[in-house]
Amino acid sequence: MTLTILVVVIAIIGYFIFKLYNHDNTTFYQLTGYSYFDLLLNKSVRTSYQLMNELEHVQGSKKIMMNLKLPVHNEVQTIDALLLHESGIYVVNVKKKSGWINGREQSIEWIELLHKNRKNVFNNPIHETKRLIHALKDRLPEVDGALFETMVVFTNDCSFQQIEIHSSDVEVLKIAELKKWAAALEGKRLSDTEIEKLYATLETFTHDINTTLRSEAVTSVS
Repeated sequence: MTLTILVVVIAIIGYFIFKLYNHDNTTFYQLTGYSYFDLLLNKSVRTSYQLMNELEHVQGSKKIMMNLKLPVHNEVQTIDALLLHESGIYVVNVKKKSGWINGREQSIEWIELLHKNRKNVFNNPIHETKRLIHALKDRLPEVDGALFETMVVFTNDCSFQQIEIHSSDVEVLKIAELKKWAAALEGKRLSDTEIEKLYATLETFTHDINTTLRSEAVTSVS
């Protein structure tokens, strides 16, 4: 019995060492510094990891950035993720929801329908993202404004009941749908050099990632 327990303990330790090693070699860890245990224990970190994992599979020249902090009117606004891709600049706003989502592009507020006829009203995430894009454009005045695309990405726990989008530069989808979205990307509007230059310019806005995410995970629900 003692030998069996010892073997099990060694197997468990070996499993975690293997997982830790693999995690420490991921792009997600290199960008955020979050440990494997952060991934296990923090739902917000897991959501960011899922998003990062999908964006990494986008084909073509690209750079991915996470949690950019932009000063906007004496406040700090966060861009959850930014995909600098040969086809454009995709500004990603992540929403963690679990009910039925209803919203129109022009509406001020959207609605999440929950169990037992409860509902949660939240700010239009498209408008939120567009404000972030305007702030980003202010930092990148030399970049063609037509390159910027609005992406609102919901967690897989929710369902879309009625979403009305009219603009061609706006996408509203769930994390699980990113693979299909990425397969449809086409065109080369940014060169490798331009992508690298944009990345270098924006890298200064990726500080204090861990502190902010941990705070948001504890005190808020997007």
